[in-house]
Amino acid sequence: MEQVQQLSLRLQTIAREVPEGARLADIGTDHAQLPVALVADGHICAAVASDAKAGPFQTALRNVATAGLTADISVRHGEGLHILETADDVDVIVIAGMGGSLITEILSAGNDMPDTVQRLILQPNVAADIVRKWLYHGGWSLKSEHIVQEEEQFYEVLTADKGSPGSVYENKDWDDAIMFGPHLLESKPGAFHRKWEQELAHMERVLQQMNAAHERAEIALERERIHERINKIKEVLT
Repeated sequence: MEQVQQLSLRLQTIAREVPEGARLADIGTDHAQLPVALVADGHICAAVASDAKAGPFQTALRNVATAGLTADISVRHGEGLHILETADDVDVIVIAGMGGSLITEILSAGNDMPDTVQRLILQPNVAADIVRKWLYHGGWSLKSEHIVQEEEQFYEVLTADKGSPGSVYENKDWDDAIMFGPHLLESKPGAFHRKWEQELAHMERVLQQMNAAHERAEIALERERIHERINKIKEVLT
């Protein structure tokens, strides 16, 4: 996939999770880079790309037009999944580059999720644990997890298909699997170690600052929570 290889590592990782021939909806599209690359490479035949902000929406329109793909990629201005139409027949949804809470809000809004959707590819910038919980309780099976690093930023890419969510969490500590990712706990790639080493250092700095603060009940509770998080990270990294 020549055009996909020109994308950032984050978007390349997402692109590899899109099945060949899929009908894609890229919600909150990053200037339509992902759908343009996938359609241009012939990996998919059609896509919807949306953005809620006027500026990025206009940029996406220009990028699709420049690529000569206006007949294949529909660029829409609006929020969430309600921009989708029945005729789109979308079977894969990508939501990337947002916080985990916002991603789950978009997925939960009203009855906007089309029945045709078989796969979700989600890339939360933060709070991936919230996304994992939503997928589990929403009846989605977490098929794969990837973690990539671009400069000092780490990105988790979660791919889920419709189906029973339970098997991937069997014989695993629930809290650990939700926090770190059940697949990532098994593979523990280099970027996984680097991410959690960075988080551990941050948590230890926060704890030092709290130890220097005046003792209050809420600080004591937060200190206990951070201690627990630090211990979990250390246990996983050993």
